[in-house]
Amino acid sequence: MNRYLIKNNFKLMFRNTWSIVVMVMGPILVIAILSSAFSELMKSYDGVEEFMVGYRTTDVDQSMVEAVKTAGEEAGIHFYEYPEGDMKEVMENNELAGFVEIMEDQYTVYKSSDFAAEGIALEYFMNQVMKVGMSAALPGEQQDISLPVEQLEFMPAVDSVDYYGIIYIVYFCWCCMICATGVLSNEKKYGILRRFRVANLTELQNYFGKFISIVLTSSVGMGSAAVITALLYDIHWGKPLVSALIVFLMIVAGTALGMMFYAISDSMVITIILLFTIVWFLGFWGGSFETYMFSGISDTLKHLSPIYHANRALVELSCMGESSYVSSAVKYSLGLTVVCTMIALLAGSIRKRGRA
Repeated sequence: MNRYLIKNNFKLMFRNTWSIVVMVMGPILVIAILSSAFSELMKSYDGVEEFMVGYRTTDVDQSMVEAVKTAGEEAGIHFYEYPEGDMKEVMENNELAGFVEIMEDQYTVYKSSDFAAEGIALEYFMNQVMKVGMSAALPGEQQDISLPVEQLEFMPAVDSVDYYGIIYIVYFCWCCMICATGVLSNEKKYGILRRFRVANLTELQNYFGKFISIVLTSSVGMGSAAVITALLYDIHWGKPLVSALIVFLMIVAGTALGMMFYAISDSMVITIILLFTIVWFLGFWGGSFETYMFSGISDTLKHLSPIYHANRALVELSCMGESSYVSSAVKYSLGLTVVCTMIALLAGSIRKRGRA
């Protein structure tokens, strides 16, 4: 009986064409719009390689100047002397990224608005040279100037297409209850639940008859959306099997959450409103509307959202091939599924006894 119910519900959900179209086309359109709109925000930083700067000196030992120029050559900063002329005009006419005026015990850096990154690099370079290497450049103590270098661990950059192409698949997984709107509405409209009671269908069978069919239908829809967007936008999913498992568990958890609301409210309208409202907040905290890397929301709120754990796990799998958030994403979705299922079964049993 339960197998027949699952099969029947599965067919009915696929006949509700508009809900399947929304599940498939929704992520495709949103990913296309947002990945383009926020491409500049998530563009990876291109390091400064080599650039030219001008300089002039006032009462400065030339050995120190030569030491600065030598250190600059090693850092990719080429110093050219311009003893005369207006600094602004000299920079514009010679396309210089900056200009340095070196005096006996101080220096001044002039930066161009057209070379913002180079100006920052020049300012840092001069600060390190004058702080670390000044004494080494004095007469009689000539030494090579070496700048401190430290390799930092960092997360590789992820572009906007990969980021939004992944996180909006997750987001729409939590809206999968929309697939069941036609079936659940028709149950109430045509009194199908009363027929189930005559057939002696238990609350557990009734619940999983809907639950499994929603999960299967949503998996087909979201799987199709993931494949289509990956082909259209060249989205890189890291470790496909692990990523697919996380997405599937998000569908399961989203279905359980929606079924719980429906069991409590006995209204599809209220269920959709509650589900979409809560999923919106979970997505807001979880980095669906602004990237979790740049989000100003506290870590405590972020970690309350299962969407955050899934988003972070999938994005890190994409750009690094591993993530410590895989286990928390799996545990969070399984725990939420169990809790919501128990509440839904309890609410359904109470309502059934009330109608008996």
